[in-house]
Amino acid sequence: MHKLLQPKCSASRIGEKGAAAVEFALILPILLMLVLGIFEFGRAFNIQVALSEAAREAARYAAVHYADAGYSDEDAQNAGVVAAPSVDLVADNVDVAHDAGACSPGDNVVVTVTFNTTYLTGLPGLIPGMPADVSLTGRGVMRCGG
Repeated sequence: MHKLLQPKCSASRIGEKGAAAVEFALILPILLMLVLGIFEFGRAFNIQVALSEAAREAARYAAVHYADAGYSDEDAQNAGVVAAPSVDLVADNVDVAHDAGACSPGDNVVVTVTFNTTYLTGLPGLIPGMPADVSLTGRGVMRCGG
């Protein structure tokens, strides 16, 4: 074998035998925090989209059905709860408000859906100063009779 093609086994390479394991041990916590942060963000984003859909659906229901006999804001609240099956909403999470106190043609109905949830991993609650849960809000506005 030619002298240039032979692998060199110097004393410095022998001393670096466990360097990869040490580097991996130093990087692993950072990598795990990054992956768990992506999970938390994805879950929060999913809930946020569901809350926005619930608010939009409740506002649409109120804007379309406000003139129906027997209509009440509880009907719009229930429509909002049904529109977000992936979130454990109750009617109390859905707030229906009107510009002029009641829905009439030309006025807006504003629906706000709020939901508190704990973190999936629980890690943010371990960081001092960071809350153990997150509050998310969705808002929908529609013109009554529009």
